[in-house]
Amino acid sequence: MSGVTDWVEGDISQQEAPSSPAWSEELSEELWDRIEGVRHKLTRILNPAKFTPYLRQCKVIDEQDEDEVLNSTQYPMRISKAGRLLDILHGQGHRGLQAFMEALEFYHPDQYIQLTGKQPTQRCSLILDEEGPEGLTQFLLLEVRKLREQLRNSRLCERRLSQRCRMAEEERSRAERKAQELRHDKLLLERLRQDWESASRELGKLKDRHLEQAVKYSRALEEQSKASSRERELLRQVEELKSRLTEADKQTSDPPKITRTNSLHSNGTSRSPPALPESLLQQNKAEKTEKTSDPSTGVIALMDILQQDRREAAEQRQELCDFIARLQGELQSAEELRDKLESQWEQLQLKVRTLQLDWETEQKRSMTYFNQIMELEKERDQALCSRDSLQLEYTDCLQDKNRLRKRIAELQANLEQQQRDLERERERSREQLQQNACLHCSHLSLCSEDQCFGPCCSVDLDLSPHSNISHLMLRKTPSNGQTHENSGDSCSTSEENLLSSTKDDEKEINRLSTFAFPPCMNSINRRCNIEFDLDSWGSDENDNILGDQSEPSLWDSWTSVHSHLFPPDLVNLPSVSNNQPNPNAPRKPSSLCSPTSSPPTSPKHGRDSLADDITIVGGNLTGIFVSHVNAGSPAEQYGLKEGSELLELERVLFGGGSVMLNQCTAEVAHFSLQWWTELSALKHQSNPDAYSKLCSKLSSPSFCGADSFYVRVNLNMEPRGDPPSLGVSCNDIIHVTDTRHNGNYHWCCSLVDLVTGKPLQTGTMPNYNRAQQLLLVRLRKMSLDQKDFKKKMFAKKPSGRVRLVKAVDPSCRAVGTSQSVVYTLSKRQEDHLIPYTLVQPVKVQTKRPVIFSPSLLSRGLIERLLQPVESGLKFNTCPPEPIPALERQDKKVFLLDSSSPEQPVGIRLESIQEVISQDRHCLLELGLPSVEGLLRQGIYPIIIHIRPKNKKHKKLRKFFPRCGEDSVMEDACRSEELHLETLPMLYYTLEPSTWSCTEELLKALCDAIHSQQGAVAWVELDRLQ
Repeated sequence: MSGVTDWVEGDISQQEAPSSPAWSEELSEELWDRIEGVRHKLTRILNPAKFTPYLRQCKVIDEQDEDEVLNSTQYPMRISKAGRLLDILHGQGHRGLQAFMEALEFYHPDQYIQLTGKQPTQRCSLILDEEGPEGLTQFLLLEVRKLREQLRNSRLCERRLSQRCRMAEEERSRAERKAQELRHDKLLLERLRQDWESASRELGKLKDRHLEQAVKYSRALEEQSKASSRERELLRQVEELKSRLTEADKQTSDPPKITRTNSLHSNGTSRSPPALPESLLQQNKAEKTEKTSDPSTGVIALMDILQQDRREAAEQRQELCDFIARLQGELQSAEELRDKLESQWEQLQLKVRTLQLDWETEQKRSMTYFNQIMELEKERDQALCSRDSLQLEYTDCLQDKNRLRKRIAELQANLEQQQRDLERERERSREQLQQNACLHCSHLSLCSEDQCFGPCCSVDLDLSPHSNISHLMLRKTPSNGQTHENSGDSCSTSEENLLSSTKDDEKEINRLSTFAFPPCMNSINRRCNIEFDLDSWGSDENDNILGDQSEPSLWDSWTSVHSHLFPPDLVNLPSVSNNQPNPNAPRKPSSLCSPTSSPPTSPKHGRDSLADDITIVGGNLTGIFVSHVNAGSPAEQYGLKEGSELLELERVLFGGGSVMLNQCTAEVAHFSLQWWTELSALKHQSNPDAYSKLCSKLSSPSFCGADSFYVRVNLNMEPRGDPPSLGVSCNDIIHVTDTRHNGNYHWCCSLVDLVTGKPLQTGTMPNYNRAQQLLLVRLRKMSLDQKDFKKKMFAKKPSGRVRLVKAVDPSCRAVGTSQSVVYTLSKRQEDHLIPYTLVQPVKVQTKRPVIFSPSLLSRGLIERLLQPVESGLKFNTCPPEPIPALERQDKKVFLLDSSSPEQPVGIRLESIQEVISQDRHCLLELGLPSVEGLLRQGIYPIIIHIRPKNKKHKKLRKFFPRCGEDSVMEDACRSEELHLETLPMLYYTLEPSTWSCTEELLKALCDAIHSQQGAVAWVELDRLQ
């Protein structure tokens, strides 16, 4: 910057020297020929956006030429724009050539050297001639500022890209680590599977060996049983041999008994076991024969035989005992081996179960890793799609900026023309007022109670304060440069203030100047103030009111009984020749409006009103009845009498419309009858039964009033007056029971509990038009006290809170509503701000779905509320599903704000009804724009607004999705807070003092959902189009 400043100072110091070469016509033509020779090259190099500020500073092109070059649709490409710029400069002659060469010398010195063969001096002599050194310095400072801004933007973009690249690298490294861990887990799982298979094979082998051992064990048991039976047989044979031996001993000792012994011996041999051989039997027989011959030798031989048999039996017994001992040892070893195998089998079974559990755990972990990788891929795709969409939006914004710049120039010219026309109209009106001055007329303020019905205050001039307010209210609405067709008739000084402020602003920045000033914050703020400036809502009389007296004076004025608070534009209602008929005047409107405050003393008709001949009672709940008729009056002659029910009053609205009196409140009916001048215009019928019931109710001390409707208050009202009125806050619900309390235009009402709908406190309230005046005064006072209205009004929520709601167009109101008719006859437009909104209590028998605000919290809160196992029995949600293109316009499909516009997702009405039929709390991810669609389908959701702890939203940041910067979250929260005020139903606010951490927030949300499920839903049915 210092180098640039030194160069500028050095150049300025030489300003007395010749600033530009003296080019002749021949030299100029030669240079143009050279330029045309390299035209194709220059048009590719030159950037018209850079050249036009310098050329405008040199005053060789104007704003129209710059707009044609930069924004014309005939030159979509930069080459064609550069060619058109060369043509315009060629048409300017010598000055165009000089300015072009100096710009080329400044921006493209190489091309300047090729065309002229001289070194660039960069003296900017033409700017010095036109603007002087100060203009050149200012131009160079602007160029340096632009270059700095471009450098700062490029560095910021580079920083953001590097940060995103670093985040992407970290995510990639994390994904690689996770993939490596998954590969390691896969190898470990494969190794465990192989070990499990080898253990299974070993287990099969052990089972086979165990089966073989069991077979061997059974065989050994069989052999043991055979050996024991053989042992018993041998023992029996031994006993028999012993008995035979004893008998043989007896025979040897007693010879006479040899025959008996022989017989016994023969008997014994016959019972001997079959194991004895046949040779032994033959030997016994031989011994018997020998014994018969020689008894002693036979006995000896028999003893020898028996001893031999005894020795053989003992040997066999020993062998059997050895064999049994060996079998018992083998049996014991087999049992030990079986126990060992069983213990090993149990251990293997335990290892198998452990391996199965480990395998299942690893499988679940691998599935979790896979799902996380898929989610990362989805988030990456969404980020890429978001980047592409942001680039497209940026391109569209650039195109819109070019279009709007042209539109601004047209509107600026149109505004100047209308300002000149307005000045001429004001001069003409001042001359007419000086000629036809009214002696008893004075300026009327918003809170004035005196009126003038002279010619100067007629409808043609439209000088009433209400007409001023009407015009100013229409000017307040952002209309993109359009003005009201009757704005020239307004006599408010707010337009003068606006013009003066505009002139002061033009001193700082002149839009029509050829000096290239870039748009700055001051111009943007000035545009916002022009489009929505509450300073222009009142006239100079209102300024005097606010300067001389405070707001309570207006509250004191509405308690006056003798005031005439109807606007003068209602006086000449029947004469519709001077007024344009209002096509939007409804026959059966259902929005809440009311007459102004009190009728004028004498309507300015050709005839007096017939309403003085009758007295009416009743309201929209019971109907309007005649309680007294003056004797001999035209009303009595027309057939009216006590107990007659009034049905309709014809030809009283703008354009000849009718008023249905049987649906009106007492206030509207009394006000409408003030313009009853023709007997045939009133339709009535005799209804003595209903009138007697009404009279009995009126005599009852518990009777509250003949009117009945609920309204939602749109501003804070403190108790004022004597006796004090009812103090209410914004978004409170009041039940109006009498619109003509004590014969005045005051409302008798009661404050209603928002949860149960029961009355809490009874008192009086200002009627609709008086409350509307309070609303305008409140806005006027806030606009004077606060410099930044939008920031302090909507962000900080001051004590004087106001809810800005426009009245519903009668052609768009709901048809099926059953509410009583209450409306206004004033000449105000339908897009005014309204102080009260008509609501209807709805008691829902089923569970109502829940919508969270800000909507960015919905997904995180729903996931946290569904995490506990026991919460699945109480809460449920409807997962979003892709919506085809053919069903996106279906009223039973509610779209979500998705980051991928090519694949929108939404929730169907059938899914919501299915969750409601399960008697669970349905948690929805829908945003606030879907509330009206749900209401039209008969679904009354619970809207819970979570107010953050501080401006930075630190406590709520963990629930937000990834959205880059904190400003995005703050803008989203601020926009949804503004959207909450426009919803056609009440919402529940969760204050920051009720929670301090995440667990307390979730607990407070659960308590709020359970409490709101049994509460009454207050719905503005008239706003559901």
